[in-house]
Amino acid sequence: MKSAVKQKVVVVPSVPFRKLLDEYRSNLKAMNRSPRTIFWYLEILERYFAFLKASPLLKPIEQLGTHELISYILHLQNTDRWPNRPNIEKKTGKLSPYSVQGQVRAIKAFWSWLQRESHVDDNPLAKFPLPKVPEKPVNVLTIDQINKLLNLIDRSTHKGLLHYLILLILLDTGIRVSELVHLRIDDMDLQHNRLQVLGKGQKVRSVFISKLTKNHLTHYLNYCRAQQICSAPSPYLFSTPDGEHISVNSIQQFLRRLANRAGLDGIKCSPHIFRHTFATHAVANGANLFALRDIMGHATLQTTMKYTHLQPHDLQIQHAKFSPVANLDIGKTPKR
Repeated sequence: MKSAVKQKVVVVPSVPFRKLLDEYRSNLKAMNRSPRTIFWYLEILERYFAFLKASPLLKPIEQLGTHELISYILHLQNTDRWPNRPNIEKKTGKLSPYSVQGQVRAIKAFWSWLQRESHVDDNPLAKFPLPKVPEKPVNVLTIDQINKLLNLIDRSTHKGLLHYLILLILLDTGIRVSELVHLRIDDMDLQHNRLQVLGKGQKVRSVFISKLTKNHLTHYLNYCRAQQICSAPSPYLFSTPDGEHISVNSIQQFLRRLANRAGLDGIKCSPHIFRHTFATHAVANGANLFALRDIMGHATLQTTMKYTHLQPHDLQIQHAKFSPVANLDIGKTPKR
């Protein structure tokens, strides 16, 4: 009998995780992911590998899988919020289920990339379910609350006009606050009541403004911004004296103070609540969901629907309009 020929097994050396993270960072940059997103992904992965090393559970990348991830999830569920930051004004306690889910999502995305780039043959995390989170109630501002906020702003000052216009644009367009602070003068097409917005993934889209917003925007451009003294010319619609765009944090702080003055207890008046408010009122007023998806810059209709939170009164009106029973022409009262 002929002796069996032994197959030579080629062992591919494992790539150090540090080198993989550097390559992943470069890939995210090439995909035009925002600096903030890249920082968020890499920070989560740094923490994950640091945990594995300290546990110790760290092994070559192709040997890591669900066992290690489950250990990390249990660790996260017992981790305090904001460690080593005693002065931060945030709620204390353990990490929220939403934070834990977000970190697991980032780790799963990294393993999907590892498989696409042939760093691993199989993705053991592909079917790993995300940890469940409780359904989070989202507050939406009513028309009365919107009027109350707007009426509290002193429009006799430059800063007041700026803040008033910021609220109008957020409510009128539903754009993200990060998109708002990066708006440029060249993005304005007031003849057609249109703004060009640079959204996620460097995608440009058009949003439209109402006559009221256009009037305040024109006034701001002609009288407020034109008189603003800057050390350098600025391309931004809302700029600081040194020519940079205003910060997201400055808008967050302003809205927090305004909500306190308005007495909106129990409502987190963040810039994002105006995005939810825009979408919800748009749907309540009969907006087409496909058009709303494009206006808000969402990749899928499912994402758009997460932003709509119709109130009971709105649902009752919609039910009366579209229920087949409510529109039957067979008599209004039952016969006896």
